Amino acid sequence: MDKNAEIRELVMARLSTFPSNKKICIGNYGELTREDMIKHVSKEDEIGKKIIEIELAYLRALKQGIVA
Repeated sequence: MDKNAEIRELVMARLSTFPSNKKICIGNYGELTREDMIKHVSKEDEIGKKIIEIELAYLRALKQGIVA
């Protein structure tokens, strides 16, 4: 498995822990459900790439102790 596939799997695993009844608004993309976000990440489309970018930034901040 290549690095991008591993990152995609990690992000989808994290997204699967989100509550199913919550929606997240990401910029001009509108409201997305957990399932919508997982689909976009798996397709690696524009929205999926933005979700991956956001999740990686969060994980980096968590590692550095910026987010508790």
